Amino acid sequence: MERYLGADDVSALAAGAGLLGSGGGGDVAVGARLLRHALQSRGRARLVAAGDLPPDMVVVHVGLAGAPDVVAERPPGGEDFANAVTALAGALRQRVGAIGVIEIGGLNALIPLVAAQVLGLPVVDGDLMGRAFPRISQTTLAAAGHPATPMAVVGPAGDSVIIESASIDAADRIMRANVAALGGAAAVALYPCRAGTLAALGLPGSLSGCLALGQALVASAGLSVSQLAKRLGGELLCEGRVDEIRPRRGDLPGSLTLTDRSAGHILRLDMLDEYLNVAIDGVSRASAPDVLAVLDPVTFVPVPPDRLRSGQSIALLRLPPIPGWPDGVEGLIGLTAFGIDAGQPEATR
Repeated sequence: MERYLGADDVSALAAGAGLLGSGGGGDVAVGARLLRHALQSRGRARLVAAGDLPPDMVVVHVGLAGAPDVVAERPPGGEDFANAVTALAGALRQRVGAIGVIEIGGLNALIPLVAAQVLGLPVVDGDLMGRAFPRISQTTLAAAGHPATPMAVVGPAGDSVIIESASIDAADRIMRANVAALGGAAAVALYPCRAGTLAALGLPGSLSGCLALGQALVASAGLSVSQLAKRLGGELLCEGRVDEIRPRRGDLPGSLTLTDRSAGHILRLDMLDEYLNVAIDGVSRASAPDVLAVLDPVTFVPVPPDRLRSGQSIALLRLPPIPGWPDGVEGLIGLTAFGIDAGQPEATR
């Protein structure tokens, strides 16, 4: 079933993407500005289910890779993403029929719609992660052994790199090296696949689900955080003031501790760019791939890890579970993938 998104939907879509980022995925405000402009100038975006496309149609996934501070200082243009798709289509020597969403959390939930509007193509209603994950290997396609390459990386000056073939882990490293060489942020087109493959291995309906989540959030004025959690279909894990923040050290996760305002429980939240694990009184309560959202308890605006401060009031929610991932992928998207041993005593982490 196809549907259309207009400029009036951007705020809700961005709100949903901010929640599903689980703290990561980049600043949705950049994507919202680009998408609003694209929809106002080019008309509504068309969303289609992968299963409704011709099975042999080529779908290319699109996103932005790079450092958030670089993106904030030098926002990309919509043409960058279209150029990445065009470059990849040239490498494939095939016509691209639709644009795919690699992750439904954060900035990259919005970018594919920008590329699709510039190119005049539909967007697949679904994604490959069900939230934001930091590595391009953390997708349902990768879990099934599908390569991320060929891949196109296009910088803001129009410089482009084609990565013809690489293992999934090598592709991630090569992509990051090229993004750094192109200035720290670049448009990426990757995971070319057939629509039939995506219908079998993708996470269907997640773009519509993201929009519905955002619509519920923006219509929540006057609710308490516990009422908000119920409206979102999630669970309020804790509300209180941040007692202490321990910053991350490179790839080693940082953490915060707080005391629950009503129950008095002590909560610890492990985090990198994403929120990864919640322990309440020393017992793990929720962990990746669960979607954990830290919100301002008054405005309900999501708070990413780099904006947390000691003494700050926050509410921590667990959102509805991600449907569609196959069993046996703990090593790919679970805590061990982020270097966290949930069974290790907290004092030694």
